[in-house]
Amino acid sequence: MTTTFKSKRYDLAVDTITEADIRELIDWLRAYPRLTMAHVTREFEKAWSEWLGVRYSVFCNSGSSANLLMYAALDSTGRSRNRGIVVPAVGWSTTVGPSLQLGWKPVMCEADPLRYSLDARALERLLREHRPDNVILVHVLGTPADMEPILALQEKYKFNLMEDCCAAHGARFRGRKVGTFGAMSSFSFFYGHHMSTIEGGMVSTNDEELYHHLLMLRSHGWCKDLPPEKYRELMAEHGVDSFHCPFTFILPGFNLRPLDLTARIGLSQLPRLDETVRRRAENHRRYQQRLEGAVEFARVGEADLISSISFGGVAASNAQRKVIVSALVKNEIDTRLFSAGNLGRHPFWTKRHGVFSAPVADRIHDGGFFLPNNQSLDAGDIDFVSDVVIKAVRG
Repeated sequence: MTTTFKSKRYDLAVDTITEADIRELIDWLRAYPRLTMAHVTREFEKAWSEWLGVRYSVFCNSGSSANLLMYAALDSTGRSRNRGIVVPAVGWSTTVGPSLQLGWKPVMCEADPLRYSLDARALERLLREHRPDNVILVHVLGTPADMEPILALQEKYKFNLMEDCCAAHGARFRGRKVGTFGAMSSFSFFYGHHMSTIEGGMVSTNDEELYHHLLMLRSHGWCKDLPPEKYRELMAEHGVDSFHCPFTFILPGFNLRPLDLTARIGLSQLPRLDETVRRRAENHRRYQQRLEGAVEFARVGEADLISSISFGGVAASNAQRKVIVSALVKNEIDTRLFSAGNLGRHPFWTKRHGVFSAPVADRIHDGGFFLPNNQSLDAGDIDFVSDVVIKAVRG
């Protein structure tokens, strides 16, 4: 049975941590294990890599920290080169934030009118004009980005690609899981997402050098979390004696470490992830069927899979959104802004770069809203919520 906190009749987010997970955690705690990062973290990282289909994963304290680590690893390996980066207008603040925190040169990109990720035509214009060496995209609300034109652009312009999959666990582009296309990908395990470690995030990669830098950057910049042979190689390279080795800092790192306690919860949750993805994808398809012609929503190809944490709808106008939101609130259906709307209209961006305005991003900002989609909802719940929206739209 899922333990839930119901603030409304239909919440946007419910806890994925079950009573069985808590009992298992209690039994584990009775053995007085180490709670800070150690071998359980490594077990979770290995299990996650196997689930995703990648060689390496690095667990950290949040999905936002996972994004920061991706940027920092491109910097520390020298791959960011000119430090120019294309960032999405529709996503989350901490997808863009590290570009400002680390002194990169971001340019913002319009959203795809169908999938709401980076618009490939707008992206190419920015690549031609600015020649940035880096691009970060978001698989918005579990809707896979259109990877075919983006990968073609990567081949043409040779940029580093990062994927923000923080709300897209299990989403697929033409049968392939998101998070396996870029140099690195990030995931979030926050409350209400597909699975929860209370707080937590993951960076995944197939690149060994990036993996080693991620390990060091996560923990102060020291190298004692590296595989033993790499650890010895670095100590010899820098002429460090054995007494100083454990506390020699190779990189200017952070402390973004998780806990073995949260990794233990992750190991409990992971076996249910595929079923959670199936339920959420099923709910999402039902919303699409019911709301066709009533509101705008993301659309993908037949071979793609949307695995969303909330269903994102876009009203025809701000006035229509107010009517829809009023009806949802009246019926105790939780709702909120569509992600963060257009990030180019938020102060953290406008104070530095001015207002970014683009048709799709602005339409999402002014008309976007969320509907509940989680594994606790069934077809009857989806139908009820959809009927409320349809009735509001049709007056």
